[in-house]
Amino acid sequence: MISLLIVGFLGGFAGSMLGLGGGIIVVPVLSFLGFDIKTSVAMSIFSTIAVWSSASEKYLKENLVDFKMAVFLGSATSLGANIGSRFLIYFPEKLIVLLFVPMALLVIYSNLVGFRRVGSGYVITLRRLTFSYIFMVLSGFVSAVLGIGAGILKVFAMDRILNMPYKSSTATSAFLIGITTSSSAFYYLRSINFDPSYASMLSIGSLLGGFLGSRVMIFLPERVLRTIFSLVVAFLVISLLIRTFK
Repeated sequence: MISLLIVGFLGGFAGSMLGLGGGIIVVPVLSFLGFDIKTSVAMSIFSTIAVWSSASEKYLKENLVDFKMAVFLGSATSLGANIGSRFLIYFPEKLIVLLFVPMALLVIYSNLVGFRRVGSGYVITLRRLTFSYIFMVLSGFVSAVLGIGAGILKVFAMDRILNMPYKSSTATSAFLIGITTSSSAFYYLRSINFDPSYASMLSIGSLLGGFLGSRVMIFLPERVLRTIFSLVVAFLVISLLIRTFK
């Protein structure tokens, strides 16, 4: 039980600070601890909701959440999550991973290129909205199937497609994660059997980690956040490949 609390805390801290949700850490570590992948995914969903509830309060207070984009793109992530949650049992995981890994590598490259961006250039156009909406549907689908919150795709869409300020992208992503994961949580409760006490302990750790991580993010410079973001995504790619093809 203590190990689940620690895993939840680490996932919540990194997830809230980077707008990635707790699943990006939680799912690989739970798999390493011996939980089967479907149980790990289901438990991480509840962990991610805990991260959302603790981090959103701080980001809302700091006015970092773009509500218009959250509502618009949240509908896309919910649509994708509802579709993805029904594919978890039937869809071949290897295929999902093979599609996801190149996207994750693109995100790392694009994120590092973002170091050189001058000014936000945050101007809403129909083209940007269309591309970002399609990308968010895909993000919600990946979130439900892999249980990783898909924050790396959310941050990418807002940072690189919509050109939002980076910290606003991170905060809005963290806010959106709650919408995405809530859409699939009830389905998992009905379709996958797991011990609620495990999920509860994981969620408590995530709640504490999310509370701390959201406060650390406010003070870190963008360059540091981008570097940590890229390292965490690289960890995710490696862990997914090991988990899938071992």
